[in-house]
Amino acid sequence: MITDEHLHFYQEIASILEQSHFTLSTPLLGCGGCFDLVAKKQHLLLLVKVLLSVDGLREDQAYELRKLAIMLEAFPLIVSRQIRNNAMIEDGVVYTRYDIPALSSETFRNLLINHNPPLIYASRGGFKVKFDGSVLRDKRIQKNYSMGDFAREIGVSKRAIYEYEHGTVDVSLETAMKIEDLLDEPLTLAINLFEEMKQIGSVTTPIAYSNEPRSDLEREVKEHFDVIGLTDQLWTRKIPIRVLAKAFLPEEKHRSTTITGIAEESKKEDIMKKIQVTYSISKLADADPLVIVSNEAQKTNVDGVRIYSIDELIRQKKKESKD
Repeated sequence: MITDEHLHFYQEIASILEQSHFTLSTPLLGCGGCFDLVAKKQHLLLLVKVLLSVDGLREDQAYELRKLAIMLEAFPLIVSRQIRNNAMIEDGVVYTRYDIPALSSETFRNLLINHNPPLIYASRGGFKVKFDGSVLRDKRIQKNYSMGDFAREIGVSKRAIYEYEHGTVDVSLETAMKIEDLLDEPLTLAINLFEEMKQIGSVTTPIAYSNEPRSDLEREVKEHFDVIGLTDQLWTRKIPIRVLAKAFLPEEKHRSTTITGIAEESKKEDIMKKIQVTYSISKLADADPLVIVSNEAQKTNVDGVRIYSIDELIRQKKKESKD
């Protein structure tokens, strides 16, 4: 059940993206999936989860969101109002939930519209910032501070100053303010959010996570993908994407990506909605849209979308197995 508050917040985030000249997918709020918006601007693809509270993102959703981001070469992002214990997310601060960045709507607006990236990130030890260590060292020497004297003025250890200058540890917000006041010099580095999200790398599957094909139709789809080489598969727990499958094509030197919606519904309007969602996401993600329906009678013609009945899929699988 989507509340009015959640809907209005979603519309606010969508408006920020539109003002930033992103192209948006079909609205996905209420689908129950791991993201609510797909947005693209030039080569930047975002998978955005819009939540009233960051705690609303479950571990299985976070895993799917991060995995999908890797497979689609996209960036996962949470925009929310509250952090743990109903505390409001502070503007200008980057939080994380299962290693996915989380921002307030104002921080999101400043990043995309005003091009002012955040400077502060939240960690278990409190708010921290990243310093330009070489500038810190140069300014300290210019002010004729030895490392020991400088440490005493700031109220930290000499070792801490050494680590700040060599970039081996980040600086607490309180200490950063003292240092910048003493040196009369801004030293805090902006957080390059999208560059840092590229470091996600691989994703470890949660111990409790298990999501295999549930129905005979889905198992047939999986077998078909296995036969044709789409072996890198992620079966999500809920729409908007039921399965994302990839295969490497050596002759074309790239990975083929298929975004698949599986429509086992009987109502035509439900099937058309699934086709629309699959096409919308695929178009932004530069993937091939595919929708599988239960029988021939449910097929319809939609430009740009391959729509197969399960019987066609079985016939094709048998033919390719013989070949």
